[in-house]
Amino acid sequence: MPEPTDLTRQPRQQSAHHPSTARVTAVAGLYVLLIVSVIPWRSATIYSGGVDAVVIAKALIAVIALGATVALAVRTRERVAVGIAPAGVIAVALLVSVLGSILAGNDSSTIVLVGRMFVVMATILLLLTCVPWVTSIACLLAAMASVAVVAAVTGVPTLASTGRLGGGIPEIHPNELAGLVAAPIVGLVVLMLRNGIRVWRLTAAVILVGIAVASGSRTGLLAIGVGIVVAVLVNGIRDRSVLYMLIGVLPLGYGIASFTDVFSSLATRAGSNDTSTALDSRFDVWRVVIGWDWGEWQKWIGIGLSAKKIPVDIKWRDEQVLDSSWASLLAQTGLIGTALIGALIVWCVASALISSRRRWLVAPLLTLVIIRSVTESGLVDSATAFILFFTVASLLTHRSRHADDPVGPQYDAVDGRRHRHATLT
Repeated sequence: MPEPTDLTRQPRQQSAHHPSTARVTAVAGLYVLLIVSVIPWRSATIYSGGVDAVVIAKALIAVIALGATVALAVRTRERVAVGIAPAGVIAVALLVSVLGSILAGNDSSTIVLVGRMFVVMATILLLLTCVPWVTSIACLLAAMASVAVVAAVTGVPTLASTGRLGGGIPEIHPNELAGLVAAPIVGLVVLMLRNGIRVWRLTAAVILVGIAVASGSRTGLLAIGVGIVVAVLVNGIRDRSVLYMLIGVLPLGYGIASFTDVFSSLATRAGSNDTSTALDSRFDVWRVVIGWDWGEWQKWIGIGLSAKKIPVDIKWRDEQVLDSSWASLLAQTGLIGTALIGALIVWCVASALISSRRRWLVAPLLTLVIIRSVTESGLVDSATAFILFFTVASLLTHRSRHADDPVGPQYDAVDGRRHRHATLT
């Protein structure tokens, strides 16, 4: 006698619009692998070509992440539609960079970096098709927070030795650590603004803010602050618990600002002259790159993505690291590549402002991307900043914005009046 059929068994393929807990966990894990594959493993080390154990390990992790994502996408029915126009624009800029690197003679290292970026873009595009867009961003932010917490906990000794909290495992610069926690902090603020304050949300936000403050990254803290302001402007205050928290936090902040030197110490790093030195260094690079002659080929197509330092004629040093994404773009992809990425940013801002269904989350995250791009590199590079930028840009395409499941999860209602499906919690 045949055994009865198990009608409760899940199908081998699941709809991307209604993912299971296991699928969401898998997507978050793949984002962790993706972040680990691009994040620096050695502080103050710039890749200039060649192969070693770290390069091989990071490449292997990236390939594993891509392979696992392909397997997940194959097992997905009714995948979420995602536009590829941003990927096309970035691909053209990368190819321009490759052409410049060939003329400059550093094509091998640039081709490696460009290849890694294509792997990252392919992985992200496939991940975005496997779950709803909000779920995908939530998984990305959770992955960033997880990597940041591990790095911060293992990097506590750096706080005592240098006065700034950096990463231990992986060994990352304090600015990179602040960049990792910035997006999760803004995401938690958006969640609390729309769904109210809960203990776990507030606890997580306090921990991540503590990491950002301990890192001493002024740009990171500025980006977080502006991102929170944008989040409040586009979301408003929908729950009384948020209002109660503001009533308590504002007097506390005023007291800290008036009777302690916490904010002044952060602004000047305990009275050092790092502020003026850092700004002068960035301006030095800008002057050199902008000063390239209009008749030179590097002015138009750059000298390759592997160019991380530029020769400068300054007392005490003969080269300077590219600390701004826009200076990096000018040096690496020339005016052509910079114009392409600049146009993409403008398009992202316009799309975020007109998209009422995605503006509430995408606009604050895009604010982080833009502010950090001015004083930090990584906007178009194998870096976590690029992962966030490319994810946001891909979600703002017309195809993606008009592919929302009309009966799918709703994440924009206050607790107690939410849809029957789960929220970001």
